[in-house]
Amino acid sequence: MNLIDIAFYIGLALLLGVLACGCYRLTRGPTTLDRLLGLDTFTVSVVGLVALFSMRANTAEYVELILIVTALGFFTTVCFYYYLSQPRKKGGEDFNQEDNS
Repeated sequence: MNLIDIAFYIGLALLLGVLACGCYRLTRGPTTLDRLLGLDTFTVSVVGLVALFSMRANTAEYVELILIVTALGFFTTVCFYYYLSQPRKKGGEDFNQEDNS
């Protein structure tokens, strides 16, 4: 096993850990903004995994997939932010928390 293989497996383990943290925040986040951050973390880690496998396979065929996933993640974030920034009749920006009134 050479240094490149060791670096690949270390990067794979780190990115899978980040992917797990993003999934956890996406499913368990107490607020909508936490879930949005989890979605961004998930997207970035998927892009990193695809780039890592592209380097491992020594090919540039996955660059289009990286661009598509990155653009999709960016537009999703912008759309969610725009949706959450709209004024609400109920007041407040987050409906995940219980209403005490």
